[in-house]
Amino acid sequence: MTARHYTLESLQACNSAGYLIKRCGILMTQIAERRFESQPITFTQWIVLAQLSEHPSLTPTELREQIGHDMGALTRIVDDLLKKQLVVRERSELDRRAVRITITAEGRRLAKAAKAIVLELANTLVEPYSRSETDLLISLLQRMLANMESLSGELKKESSRIEPKPAAPLARQAGGRRRKQS
Repeated sequence: MTARHYTLESLQACNSAGYLIKRCGILMTQIAERRFESQPITFTQWIVLAQLSEHPSLTPTELREQIGHDMGALTRIVDDLLKKQLVVRERSELDRRAVRITITAEGRRLAKAAKAIVLELANTLVEPYSRSETDLLISLLQRMLANMESLSGELKKESSRIEPKPAAPLARQAGGRRRKQS
């Protein structure tokens, strides 16, 4: 094992890989949303359509894992795409509770057309770097992603082994006060 990179003294936002990646992601999304202002969809909606273009039918959970939004935010995005008839919700024939999100032909067309905006942004983002620097950055990020996915899998296994804590009595859950018995 190699020596640890960070110490309590050296770790700061300006040199933290996690912070820098998060900050770059936030800024990239803000820039992309501005570039999508003239489009019939937002950048965030395009991300969903792009995922569904690659995987034509996903469960909400699979889609949430791919795009990293919470289920509430994903539901709002999918509802907006449903209104625009760019996706459909389909119930499973085997299990009526199971739902899959499927892209429509118009959704696929719009995702492909809007990809040109993302292409231009992606090229602008890496413009200051040589091809070999960009390839190295992508390679390093792919390795970091694989490592993080591995860690995430380990965390899921660990949390499933942890005994759940018993729930507090109902009288205590509401603001911590006991109700008077009549």
